[in-house]
Amino acid sequence: MSDYDYIVIGSGSAGSLMANRLSADPANRVALIEAGPSDRTWPVAIKTAMPVGNIFLLPHEKYNWKQSLAGNTAVDNRQINFPRGKLFGGCSAINGGVYIRGQKADYDAWADAGNAGWSHDDVLPAFKAVENYHGPEQPWHGKGGELDVEKPRSWNPIATAIVDAAAQVGHRRNDDFAGERQDGFGRYDLNQRNGTRLSSARAFLHPALRRENLTVLDETMVRRILFDRGRASGIEVEKDGARRILTARREIILSAGATNSPQLLMLSGIGPRDHLRAMGIDLVHHLPGVGRHLQDHPTVHVAMENPSAESYAISPKALPRILASPFRYLFNRTGMLASNVAECGGFLCTDGSGRPDIQITFLVGLKIDARSVPRRHGYMALIQLLRPKSAGSVSLASNRPEDKPVIDPNFFADPYDMKTLIAGFREARRIFAQPALAAMTGEEIEPGAQHQSDAEIDAALRRIVNTAYHPTGTCRMGPDSDPMAVVDNRLRVRGVAGLRVVDASVMPEIISGNTSAPTMMIAERAARFILEDALRSNIAA
Repeated sequence: MSDYDYIVIGSGSAGSLMANRLSADPANRVALIEAGPSDRTWPVAIKTAMPVGNIFLLPHEKYNWKQSLAGNTAVDNRQINFPRGKLFGGCSAINGGVYIRGQKADYDAWADAGNAGWSHDDVLPAFKAVENYHGPEQPWHGKGGELDVEKPRSWNPIATAIVDAAAQVGHRRNDDFAGERQDGFGRYDLNQRNGTRLSSARAFLHPALRRENLTVLDETMVRRILFDRGRASGIEVEKDGARRILTARREIILSAGATNSPQLLMLSGIGPRDHLRAMGIDLVHHLPGVGRHLQDHPTVHVAMENPSAESYAISPKALPRILASPFRYLFNRTGMLASNVAECGGFLCTDGSGRPDIQITFLVGLKIDARSVPRRHGYMALIQLLRPKSAGSVSLASNRPEDKPVIDPNFFADPYDMKTLIAGFREARRIFAQPALAAMTGEEIEPGAQHQSDAEIDAALRRIVNTAYHPTGTCRMGPDSDPMAVVDNRLRVRGVAGLRVVDASVMPEIISGNTSAPTMMIAERAARFILEDALRSNIAA
């Protein structure tokens, strides 16, 4: 048995930051538990350093939980691959590395729903605290934090043409989506440092590994959280077939992500009573909201042929660029290997309200399954619904932690979702038809130009819909009056003591954009809550 002050479960976007902040005080003994391997060994280290290196990690279950979405009749009962990072850095080590905060209105809505202290003005200092922004000085950006934010080092000519094409349609140019207005199109900000991917592990965990008071256990599965008279007291872990108990004197912080955090809560006896009973799990505390309210960004795409071969692919036309790319990356951190492929994008409003409801991310290559290098030249638009009205769920398949959770996205339960996606899809096509792209563009590869009416597009999108891999809301934050709230506004799990959830699962409603940066903001605030509460308890004692 090993005793710590704090145990952090999961080393992803939130967990790596939590481990850094809690272990900054040498008086705190902190354990960080990660089911996957370290990112500091060869060849994982180079694959996680290259922005495009995720395609070499995603096919392997060693680095990817390889979960799947349970299809429903709305999407022809397709089983959809759902990658989740399983290594130091979690999803931030395998995602596109795009830095988007969402909209001011997102956070103000959280506060208006009864989550005191979570308005945009409340969360902005935490965004700034972790950020080292490489652009011009702005009151909404931070300098000096561990998380570098910079523009792409290499800029594919297709990305330039796409931004020009969006302007030809009438969209404003926007080079800072965290600024005063989110709408418009431009280059994305990325979590990179001089062309190197900056996962949460590289930014926050690596600098803390030398601390003697921080213990990091990799390739270690947490089987369940243990409770003693209503207080989280420890965890049962397993590595190489051997199980042992780790105890926490102060708190346990669950940062396993929006699919694994509710799974572990339920395996530990926290969740909907009837579901736990059906799984043969002893109830610790009935919390009906655990695993409910799953929100993601439903995503469809338009893929275009690129006969002039500016896009990234393995082909005879691209051979000179391919041969030069290792040297360009090694010596200058530029070229194909420095690209995150998702170099640009933008936000637009389809309903006339002025608040963007669609995000379009453009890929300068065909990356339909996100797990293979394309051999055909083309480029894509990923059309993402920012605030879906349909919500899904995460539930247990069994009472064994080895079994993957059942993830039901509940696609298109509300007609609003498809209606808005169709509008965004039509706008992506309109951008692709502009003169700025004419010399680079061939036929529409998928879903195909033959789909023109709303009914035809509807049917086509159901066959290709995926998500942006931004799951949220399954341990949602809410006030005392919300019976489905899992955590309070300080992220403490309701009904028990000594346990918090700190990851994207606590979002009351999904934010309008990529979720990695907001998750780090949540962790920065949670660390402050934990340390403040510890100080109060010390004073009281």
